[in-house]
Amino acid sequence: MRKIKYIVNPVAGKGSGKKTLGYIHDFMKKNKIEYSVSISCYKGEIEKIAEKAVLDNYTDVIAVGGDGTVTEVFNGIHHQKVNLGIIPVGTGNDLARVLNLNNDIEETLNKIIIGRTKSIDIGKCDGTYFLNVAGLGVDSEIIEKTEKIKKIIKGPMAYLISTFLVLSKYKCQQMTIDIDGCIIERNCYLVAIGNGNYYGGGMKITPSSLLEDGFFEVVIIHKMPKIKFAWLFRKVFSGDHIHESVVESYKGKNVYIKAPENVKINLDGNIVARGSCRFEIESKIQKVLH
Repeated sequence: MRKIKYIVNPVAGKGSGKKTLGYIHDFMKKNKIEYSVSISCYKGEIEKIAEKAVLDNYTDVIAVGGDGTVTEVFNGIHHQKVNLGIIPVGTGNDLARVLNLNNDIEETLNKIIIGRTKSIDIGKCDGTYFLNVAGLGVDSEIIEKTEKIKKIIKGPMAYLISTFLVLSKYKCQQMTIDIDGCIIERNCYLVAIGNGNYYGGGMKITPSSLLEDGFFEVVIIHKMPKIKFAWLFRKVFSGDHIHESVVESYKGKNVYIKAPENVKINLDGNIVARGSCRFEIESKIQKVLH
């Protein structure tokens, strides 16, 4: 018997998470499936609620929020026999985009009720798990700056402003990238390690990555004049940047990156560490509703 837990981030998408409550209650009562709803009250609580849902024998745990909410729910349930679901009501919704989920709540709830699942790969960076995209370099600096600017300016504009502020001062870094034994040395703006392919609210940074193929796509963006990088930036939204001579793409299962200590590492948009790091992929570990 299915037992569904909805975990709602009330501040996701400028309060859109909380606005879904009525839809969820009406829909679930109509379909007569056992369920409950929990609303997070503080940062970090979502993961704890998800962990308790596993202990309470819920079969499906649904993240109602954005990418940050999904990551927290995943961290509470990974390696357990629990399905992950998403109602994408955040700002970016990048993993939902990879899974072809839209923001039609009724359609998404229908998919949850139908219960169709697929098993996807998960990434691991020095013991910390992620679902979508990891990055080293300028993107991590932009993420950190965006978190500060978002307190003043909301939405995509915060990311755009952060990009140009960081780019004006950023210095490229020399990195050594080992992809399944193939050694590449580059002075670069960033290295992206994709399990999924979208990040940053719709940028198709690793366009050839697939959630179910057992490989990362590793995209390296070389050092170039800042004006050219700004020009290249607009191509990332379509994935066309991959065809430029200053961009390289590789596939691999194990990736070791030797980087200076000041280089920040982000996993699914969360800054987790600095410097050198090792990435591994675990094939078809997490079941997701789609």
